[in-house]
Amino acid sequence: MPTLDVATNPPNVENTEEQGPINPVVGIIYPPPEVRNIVDKTASFVARNGPEFEARIRQNELGNPKFNFLNPGDPYHAYYQHKVKDFQEGKGQEPITALPSALSKLSVTAAAQQKQQEILKAVEQPFVPKDPPTEFEFIADPPSISALDLDIVKLTAQFVARNGRQFLTQLMNREQRNFQFDFLRPQHSLFQYFTKLLEQYTKVLIPPKSMQQRLRDEARSAVAVLDQVKYRAEWLKYQEAQKAREEEILERERVAYAQIDWHDFVVVETVDYQPFEIGNFPPPTTPEEVGARILIQERIEEGEDIEMQLESDEEDTPAQQV
Repeated sequence: MPTLDVATNPPNVENTEEQGPINPVVGIIYPPPEVRNIVDKTASFVARNGPEFEARIRQNELGNPKFNFLNPGDPYHAYYQHKVKDFQEGKGQEPITALPSALSKLSVTAAAQQKQQEILKAVEQPFVPKDPPTEFEFIADPPSISALDLDIVKLTAQFVARNGRQFLTQLMNREQRNFQFDFLRPQHSLFQYFTKLLEQYTKVLIPPKSMQQRLRDEARSAVAVLDQVKYRAEWLKYQEAQKAREEEILERERVAYAQIDWHDFVVVETVDYQPFEIGNFPPPTTPEEVGARILIQERIEEGEDIEMQLESDEEDTPAQQV
């Protein structure tokens, strides 16, 4: 039976390195533990931040022998590339040891730059709300009445919400001659305010299922509540900006009308018409229409002046070239 000789000694890694190019998987020279920690940590950061981070490290640590593995001719460069690939594929394990100060500073600056870019993107994109936020359910502006009358309205709404419509009917029959309960009549000015309070107290005492579920969701996630607050604040800010823009446009028009001298005119000709003559005349105009026509005429004249200047510049340019 033929025998099979098995080599007991491991292959010489150095000979493999000298014979051919380094393979990222086979024929890797593992650095010592103190260097391996730096290589692993650098590889993890390069895998996350990209080759720009590696170029920055190579530039800042040009004379540091601890980062010689970044050079392609270094014996530990193949191990470094292998670790970068592992971290990119999610196979590598993050080292626990601390980083050198230079590498930690670079990682902090890279994270800060990334965060700054995200902030700039958010600032560049203006907020344009689509729909207005939901109205507050438990807010009702009190009318201008005395404190006693306001307390009577609130207490009545609370008792009606607690005891039901039957209590309201009995109260109206009993206090129909009492002027302090006139707000129970639909034609009274405080009836809408009383109805609003009654709806709010009823929701508090007997909340509907949809409201209960919404309150549970908001209690579990504070982020949703903060998003609603942010959207409402952005909506109010957007509305204020729109209002300020409209007011600015109106102010410009008002200033433009104020600059018109209504007494600066010249009578060119007087035309007399006899009573029996019939002519096709335009309808009479208002001062606002006259002002608008004057503004349009001024804009047209300004545009013609600009065109004339451009034409003169174009004529001067060929003359200079000749």
